[in-house]
Amino acid sequence: MSIDFLYGNELFSYYGVLLTPHQREILCDYYENDYSMQEIAENFGISKAAVSDLISRCSKQMLDYEKKLGLIEKDRKRGKILQEMSECDDPVTKKYAFLLNQIEEEKTDV
Repeated sequence: MSIDFLYGNELFSYYGVLLTPHQREILCDYYENDYSMQEIAENFGISKAAVSDLISRCSKQMLDYEKKLGLIEKDRKRGKILQEMSECDDPVTKKYAFLLNQIEEEKTDV
């Protein structure tokens, strides 16, 4: 099973904390540091096939988390609603959209 690199990166940003430290290290190198599977294999002293297998298994695991928890989908829906609220002509609605956006930004600063 193969997933799009960008979606895999998004899954990792949401669900990476649920993986083991070893899995996180490898996926961090792959998604965040943009290392090739060969580079990761050499750094960890394992085969390229082992790296590929680990990325595939972790991707499936994170997809399962998304199917059960739906955090990415919920954030996308929340973002669309906030965008619509921000574009609304009602000043009270715009004010609440602004306040909610501030809360969203605080979450990402952690």
